[in-house]
Amino acid sequence: MVAQDVVSPRFDSIADTIEAFRRGEFIVVLDSQDRENEGDLIIAAEAITTEKMAFMIRYTSGYICAPITCSMTERLELPQMVSENTETHRTAYTVSIDASDPSITTGISAHDRALTCRTLASPSAKPSSFRRPGHTLPLRARDGGVLVRTGHTEAAVDFCHLAGFQPAAVICEMIEDGEEIVGLAERRGAGMMRRDGCLEFGRKWGLKVCTIEDLVTYIKHQEKGMNGMNGNNGV
Repeated sequence: MVAQDVVSPRFDSIADTIEAFRRGEFIVVLDSQDRENEGDLIIAAEAITTEKMAFMIRYTSGYICAPITCSMTERLELPQMVSENTETHRTAYTVSIDASDPSITTGISAHDRALTCRTLASPSAKPSSFRRPGHTLPLRARDGGVLVRTGHTEAAVDFCHLAGFQPAAVICEMIEDGEEIVGLAERRGAGMMRRDGCLEFGRKWGLKVCTIEDLVTYIKHQEKGMNGMNGNNGV
């Protein structure tokens, strides 16, 4: 049963966003104003190319993270970065990695980070597929997704599930560059990209823009529909 679609004013529907994600496109996802109140650029790890990674690095903070499931962190032997997490939203960073592929050089280039993320999504990846530390930061998503934790980490993995990808994504926070100061190696007015900036960015580049709140509602409708079908079938 197809989940009832939801859409907030000015934002794209979750159904349309899933379809764009399934085509290997970037999507822009915003969380609540009561939380981080920021937008992340998100793509499936399987879909990231050198060219797309270059775009991501150019138009975000460049601090590239890769959300994956708890079971994947265990299979790939990626422990948490710290034993006691005091980060504001308890973002579950693992140790950083680079792919151990012979083509990897410094690990920081668009090519190297894209390959690392694609390797992370590969079902055949194993602990020896990566060097530690590196230049890409896997994030451990909570089991249960956005219904358990309304973070970009969980939203990214949920979009992978909904679009039929391996549960590995690539995400990065979107920022405002600010204005150039003539004659100085400085910029004025830089900061995080909020709702209006994200919507404008989406329009400029033809990307779908949605909210985690709408994703939560969509998944709840989807689960309610599945439960209804099971009930009707006497399961």
